[in-house]
Amino acid sequence: MNWSINSLSVMNTPLPETVVMSNFTIAESGQSVTYSVNLLPADAANFTPYADITQAQAVQWTQDALGADRVAAMQAEVDALIAQAAIPTPQPEPLPWVPAEVVEPEVA
Repeated sequence: MNWSINSLSVMNTPLPETVVMSNFTIAESGQSVTYSVNLLPADAANFTPYADITQAQAVQWTQDALGADRVAAMQAEVDALIAQAAIPTPQPEPLPWVPAEVVEPEVA
């Protein structure tokens, strides 16, 4: 599964630009879901300045805040969308007893 961070929300407490929320997308095989989650409180002893945060770090914070069960459930939701997309969808056809419209060419 591909996890991507769409945005991070910050507050200026306990330190300036402390990330407190993550908006993220989980995608696979053309299917995706987007969520938001409040992150765990920042660790002032192990604080990363906003400008130094990497995508991988933000994804890890997001997954840590969700916990393993919610991560698995969200990934299962994407798997279900992929399975649903694989099911052929019936397509409507013109009714055989209704004459097709004939479009007359315009004369200039």
